[in-house]
Amino acid sequence: MPKKKFRILFSVCIVSFISLKLNGQSTSKSDTSYFKLQLDYLSNYAYNGRVDSIKSPYQTITASYHLANGLYVTGAANYLLANGQNRFDYFEFDLGYEYQFGEKISGEVYGSKYFYNSNANLLNGNISADIGASFNYDFGLVQFNNTADLFFSNATDFHYNPGIEKSIKFGNANKFGDWSITPGVYANISSINYYESVVNRKMNGAKGAKAKNATPLYPIITNVTSVKNPGVKLMDYEFTMPITYDVNNWNFTFTPTYAMPQSPIFTSSTITTTLANGTISSINNNSTPFSEKSLKNIFYFQFGIAYKF
Repeated sequence: MPKKKFRILFSVCIVSFISLKLNGQSTSKSDTSYFKLQLDYLSNYAYNGRVDSIKSPYQTITASYHLANGLYVTGAANYLLANGQNRFDYFEFDLGYEYQFGEKISGEVYGSKYFYNSNANLLNGNISADIGASFNYDFGLVQFNNTADLFFSNATDFHYNPGIEKSIKFGNANKFGDWSITPGVYANISSINYYESVVNRKMNGAKGAKAKNATPLYPIITNVTSVKNPGVKLMDYEFTMPITYDVNNWNFTFTPTYAMPQSPIFTSSTITTTLANGTISSINNNSTPFSEKSLKNIFYFQFGIAYKF
C-alpha cells in the first residue's frame, strides 16, 4: 500500500508540473518547430553500471518532432548487432515537454512506453513504461542536473540520477560550426525490483494464454528467484565527456562513459520440480551471478549523427 500511494503521488506531481509549465510563462529551447532524424551506435548496452556477459552493441534509429512550445514526441527502433543475434530488440516511444526559465533553469517531463522482442535479453527488459522529470540548474561554474523516474514492471521502481557537468563551447557557427565538450559525473540510485522481475522471466519464459492452455509436459521445473538485499541503492558512478559538433542542421556527438558499479545484487533461487505422479521437490541455492560477486568497472561509448529540418 505505501508503494501504491507513492506511485499515485508521484504521478499527480508530474501531471501538475506539466500543467504549471504549459500555463506559466516559459522560454522553450527552440523558437520554431522542427523534425529530427538521428542514427546512433552504442558499443555495449549498460544499465546501472551492469552489462550482459555477451557484448551487446546497438544501432538506434530515432525520429522526433519538437514543437516550439516545448512539446515533443519521439520514436526509436533499437537493432542488436551482437554476433549471431542481429534483430530489432526493442522499441521506445516518448511524449514529453521541455522547459526553460531564463538562462539558469531547464528540464523536461516525459512518459515512455517500451516494446521488446520476445528474444530480448536486456538487463531491464521487463520494464514496460516509465514516467519522469528532470530539473537542471546552471550555477555558472557547473550545472547541477537531477532526473527522477518511476519504472513499471511487475513492481514499480524508483530511479534517481543526480549529476554535475560543465559545458565548454568553442568555434564559430557562421564559418566552421560549434564545438562543445561537456565533462560530467553522475550517479544512479535505484530500487531493484526490475532485476528480480527480469531474472524470473528469463528462467521461466513468458506466461501467455498458450502456456496456460497447453498440456503440461512432465517434469515441470520452475525457478523463483528473489533479491536478498532489496531496497533503494547506489548502483553506480558514471564519468562522461560528450563531444558535440554542430554545423548548419547537422549534429555529431561522441559520448564515452566510464562506469563504476556499486552495491552488488545478491539473489537466492528455489527450483521446484513436479513429477507426473504429483511428487514435488524443491532445492534452494545461492544464485548470485559471478559478475555481481566481483563487480568490474566498464567502459563504453556512443556515437550519433542527427539532422534537423
